Amino acid sequence: MSVIIGCGRKLYRHGKYLYLGQQDFTPPAKKKKALQYLNRNRANSRSEAVIVTYYYELTTFRPPLEALVEAAKMLLEHGTIKPWAHEGAGSLAKPKLYDEYMSWITDIRLLGYNGKEGVECGLLKIAYPLILFNKRHDKLPPLAQMMETIAGEAMYAFSFYQGAKIVDIDLPPTLLKKFPDRPWPHKRIREYLRLKPGNPIIGTIVKPKTGLTPEILSHCVVEAAKNGAHFTKADENMHLTLQEIPLFVGRVTRDLRSAGFDLGQGKCKNGHRFFFAPHITADANNIMDYAAAAVKAGANALMFSPYYGGGFLKMAQITERFDVPVYAHTAGMNVYSGSANWGIGANINYLFSALCGAAFMQLTTVGGYLKPMDEEKTGILAILHKFGLDGESGMTLAIAGGMGPKVVGRNLEVLGEKGRMLLAGSSVYGHPDGPSGGVRALIAAYHAYKQKKITRLNDLIEYSRELGQDGLALLRALE
Repeated sequence: MSVIIGCGRKLYRHGKYLYLGQQDFTPPAKKKKALQYLNRNRANSRSEAVIVTYYYELTTFRPPLEALVEAAKMLLEHGTIKPWAHEGAGSLAKPKLYDEYMSWITDIRLLGYNGKEGVECGLLKIAYPLILFNKRHDKLPPLAQMMETIAGEAMYAFSFYQGAKIVDIDLPPTLLKKFPDRPWPHKRIREYLRLKPGNPIIGTIVKPKTGLTPEILSHCVVEAAKNGAHFTKADENMHLTLQEIPLFVGRVTRDLRSAGFDLGQGKCKNGHRFFFAPHITADANNIMDYAAAAVKAGANALMFSPYYGGGFLKMAQITERFDVPVYAHTAGMNVYSGSANWGIGANINYLFSALCGAAFMQLTTVGGYLKPMDEEKTGILAILHKFGLDGESGMTLAIAGGMGPKVVGRNLEVLGEKGRMLLAGSSVYGHPDGPSGGVRALIAAYHAYKQKKITRLNDLIEYSRELGQDGLALLRALE
């Protein structure tokens, strides 16, 4: 369709993630000269530092690389400080530790230049010494101070920035040691659920999101649990008042126990374990009250958005106080991460969630309809692996967002099996046989991949027919 309406002549589809897999076109001599120029008089002791990689798209009609150099200069001088130059009209002495507060640049990479349009793009790698922001009075990581430093006005606000995004970060050992213990790694999740090696973690999301009665919510959760699910969360728009939490959560947990499930923390009495995570996103000043009410009503897991519910460290505080796994919901994450050329990369948000004790976090399905996009997933998995936050010792990644029997095999093939949970909403509660059939279909699709590495729909249909009665739920989901 070639119709152009209104501002359509100025409207173009943006190239995706121009910082991924691109060649560095900076001539070595120019790179060396640029780094020397930018680091001139910025010689501190080069102590431990947070090293941040920025992607920039810059409007310019100057020769290639010059705009990137200017952006780097802005980052260094406005993001931290300029070299001392007769401050106070020369009447004041330079403070002894002044230079130690200076950031410095470690790399500059020109990725693209378009002289006709007046735009260039590239990567800058800036080091920020810990002395700049390590100012908390306790032993926890100074996340607010750090983000103000590495993602403040100098990083995003200048008018010649057409795109500005943090795409990678490296944290030094001194800072990493400040992050709290992570008491619910994947290994503990599996141990709690008493899962044998090779058995999947199956999760469900109650649909529709809201407007339910306690009885309907409970029915949805219990039916999924009785047919093989191990985890159910309410969805992000199911907001409850403090008075409603005991009614909804209490009804679900009572019915789960009546159905033979042990939600406690002690020794499992009957061999059946299940996680129920109500949604508790609330403002930072009262979210702890919501958490306490949900746990008191019997919840043995919780879910909230750290972006809207008090920050990453709130997860650590809740986990420490109540010893329950927290599902870090991604609502709000794509406000920061959703743009290909602006914000803070999704990989950074996954890293901070894992470092601050999140037990579960959604990783969107391959080829699905939700962000992060497939191009970003390699970076997400890589940064978690880099910091030892994947696999048995890491955060459980819930493959979700369009999860269903048709895509189980493909997602396990691409995203891996270790440290994963298959999490489905619409495909479970929209199954012709209800949640019981939806869960059984997911489990059958998982075994199809485990046994025969099936990823194609036609092969999966044939597999379900071969199972006879045991494959009926899967066949009905596929057909």
